[in-house]
Amino acid sequence: MNEENEPLDWADMRIFLAVVDGGNLGVAAERLGLSQPTVGRRLSALEERFGTSLFARAGRKMIPTDAGNAILESARVMQREMDSIQRTIAGASRGLAGEVTISATEGTGSEWLIPVLEPLRSSYPDITIRLQIDIRAVDLVAREADIALRLGEPTQLELISRKLATIGFGLYAARSYCERAGRPEKLPDLANHDWVRGKFTARAGNNDRLSVFLADEGLPHRIAVTTNSPSAQIAAVDRGLGIGILSHRWAASFPNLVPLIPEFDAMTIDLWLVTHEDLRHSARIRAVADHIVAAAEADRELFALGRAAGVRDDAVVLRHPF
Repeated sequence: MNEENEPLDWADMRIFLAVVDGGNLGVAAERLGLSQPTVGRRLSALEERFGTSLFARAGRKMIPTDAGNAILESARVMQREMDSIQRTIAGASRGLAGEVTISATEGTGSEWLIPVLEPLRSSYPDITIRLQIDIRAVDLVAREADIALRLGEPTQLELISRKLATIGFGLYAARSYCERAGRPEKLPDLANHDWVRGKFTARAGNNDRLSVFLADEGLPHRIAVTTNSPSAQIAAVDRGLGIGILSHRWAASFPNLVPLIPEFDAMTIDLWLVTHEDLRHSARIRAVADHIVAAAEADRELFALGRAAGVRDDAVVLRHPF
């Protein structure tokens, strides 16, 4: 290491850790919100400062060298200390002003949360919301977000979580599709219909993965479209490409969609609001969290039943066999 160099910049160590955790420059750049060339240049400058290579390149894969592994734990300690400092500063903030970062999945974040934020802006005009739409469970301990709306209960001890609602899912199709292909009355009828399958997994806690849109397993169907995007799935169903399993709440916002076989309960999953325990004394974060909790409480039936509420109350619920 060249001792004549200026003191080590924590931002450079963040890049080192991001490359370790991401495995390559592209993933590290995405997580840091930087360009890949910038990450590459700063990593090269860090290696030059240390006078040794920190990574061995194997194609796009970046593997820590012995020197990289030697400083890894110290870098982790630095990260934990910096995260603690940031949380302490954020938690000490008593003013109802400043930025609050919210992480949410598609649908919940882009469709439900946006209208919820309108009255929040009226009540707290000095609070700026930074909304991240991502299926990845962001690291709240590392302050990637202040609040997260997650599918499934988190397990990290440092986090404070509150169940917001239970999201119900059912079968839906466009009116135009039903006019063209007919409307299935029973589950076996699905064998003669096209299917729009949304296929993705969401990390709920530390290691729990929820196969949210794989609820068609075991149902008779023929695949017309498969997508890894919930937004693309509901758009495809709305355009009449086939039948899909959709959340009742999201489907309720599409007038062209109609529920099919309403007594069939495809699946349910819980929606949780999560934040770090160090932030419980931050006035602006608490104000935003309380607002979201109140809005979710008011919309519990919408999340659970959506437009199918009227026909599901007295129906015999058929649980999906998985």
